[in-house]
Amino acid sequence: MIRRYKKNRIKRRQITNYSQTETNRLFSEKEFIIRSNGRMKVFKISSKVQWMVFILMVTVGMWSAYNYQMYNVSGKIISYQEQKLDETRDAYVDLMSDFVIVHKNITGLVENIGNTENTKESDIDQYLKKAQIIEDKIKKISAREDWIDENKVDEKNALKDALIHKDFALEEKKLLEEKVRHLEKVISSLQTFEMEILKKVEDVSQKEIDKVKNSLNIVNKELKKRGKYFNPLANSKKDNKGGVFIPVSSTEGIDISLTNQASKSFKLLDDSIYYNKSIKRVPIGKPVWSYWVSSSFGTRTDPFNSKSARHKGIDLASNKGNKIKTMAEGIVTKSGWGSGYGKVVEIDHGNGFKTKYAHLNAIYVKKGQEVSKGQAIGEVGSTGRSTGPHLHYEILYDGVPMDPMVFMKAL
Repeated sequence: MIRRYKKNRIKRRQITNYSQTETNRLFSEKEFIIRSNGRMKVFKISSKVQWMVFILMVTVGMWSAYNYQMYNVSGKIISYQEQKLDETRDAYVDLMSDFVIVHKNITGLVENIGNTENTKESDIDQYLKKAQIIEDKIKKISAREDWIDENKVDEKNALKDALIHKDFALEEKKLLEEKVRHLEKVISSLQTFEMEILKKVEDVSQKEIDKVKNSLNIVNKELKKRGKYFNPLANSKKDNKGGVFIPVSSTEGIDISLTNQASKSFKLLDDSIYYNKSIKRVPIGKPVWSYWVSSSFGTRTDPFNSKSARHKGIDLASNKGNKIKTMAEGIVTKSGWGSGYGKVVEIDHGNGFKTKYAHLNAIYVKKGQEVSKGQAIGEVGSTGRSTGPHLHYEILYDGVPMDPMVFMKAL
């Protein structure tokens, strides 16, 4: 029995050692054998020593990792703080530059405004003094601090001053561009208005020319019957030209359509003025406002002897004293008594036209006197060889009598 118990005990002890061996396999006792000169030395490292070395290595590793991490974080923090410090310094320098520039500009503005009349110290003067004190302090700080580069400050001052003036120039450019655009719109509207006016001038001038030409055509029909023709442009409107030389290249930017319209309109206006001036010397119209034809132009029966006679004019019966007006401007060539005509007035209108007014009751003009169109020259009467109050009215062209009724209806 005793032997059996011992055998069991030995087996249990073997089982227990095996489990401990498995457990302590990582840090089991280690032996190191060193051969030297034929001898061997055995070094043993116990499990406990191994544990201590392991713990030491882990502690050193953790401490190293911690120190490394703290070193990196501290470096980043220090770098960040240095960056912020540099930014703060730059901001301080910028602030100094801004203050110097603003103070400089305000000082210049105040000097331009002027304030010499006031004996008391004004608010502006107080500001300038305080600003000068601050600027002096800034300069002292700049001179004392070695991290402030005065050259850099001056460069920033010059740059900011240039940028301010650049901003002013850009703003002024914008204002000028707006004014130019506004002027362009005004010019465009003016050109449109000028074009409308020029077309209106062209239309009115053309109507006046057509009106005068129509009257002259009626008159010329009567003149052609007697081999005559009146052309107001024949001897008066000549090819007279002149003016300052303007090369074609200098007219760039000018509205060609407006220029052409102006040339056309002014030419028609010039023609219209000339035609109206010419027709003022052609006796067109009624010399007496109220009348009836008592004897027409041409062959008629003489009222005194009942014989066939040639009548060189037309008799316009009217009330005695009615005003007689000349229908064209000219010069009085006769004013007085004429055989058979009684009181008579003759007027030379130029261009070959003459008119005669006979049997007048009264004469208002004298020989050699200039008369205008529509001017009263006398009164209807019955002087000379006359049977009653009337106006004997004659029109001659180049000495040839014309039918006055044609001229009276031509207007």
